[in-house]
Amino acid sequence: MSAADSVFARPVSPDNFARYGKVYDLTGDTDPKVVWTAGDGWNDGFSKTPVIDGAGHLGITRGGGAPWHCRAMERHPQTEEAIFCLAEPVVLAVAPASNAAAPDRNEIEAFVVAPGQAVVMDRNVWHDACRGVSGPTPYYWMAICGLGENPWVPVTGGPKLVQAIPAGGASV
Repeated sequence: MSAADSVFARPVSPDNFARYGKVYDLTGDTDPKVVWTAGDGWNDGFSKTPVIDGAGHLGITRGGGAPWHCRAMERHPQTEEAIFCLAEPVVLAVAPASNAAAPDRNEIEAFVVAPGQAVVMDRNVWHDACRGVSGPTPYYWMAICGLGENPWVPVTGGPKLVQAIPAGGASV
């Protein structure tokens, strides 16, 4: 298998995810998009603005584990979508927003979203369902639902293997 046949996930950051949307980090008390508060025995943070544009629905997906072959993706022209973990990291495969009828396998990138982080994909960003880094893992999402028929379409050029850990490498 050639390098073009697979993609390795990298930890998500505001910089490397900027072409797809926003990243919130609720773990380090430093994200400027978050309001930080503390009390007697607790501290918390919440986004300064709503995470998606519109009154979104809260959902949960029970994803399998990485690696997997990304065969189909969806996009949402009428809503942003937020992804956030329960307790284990997940891998999110994305391709740039476009007016094309399907995503291109050569443009697929993958990111590890850790507990305490949230990513918000812009409208029209192609994406697959997330998978767990080390096995089947549920995760939450927020988007406006009921916006049409099944949006899943096959990836142009065929499936691409999405891996959480480089062969012979350390975990992410």
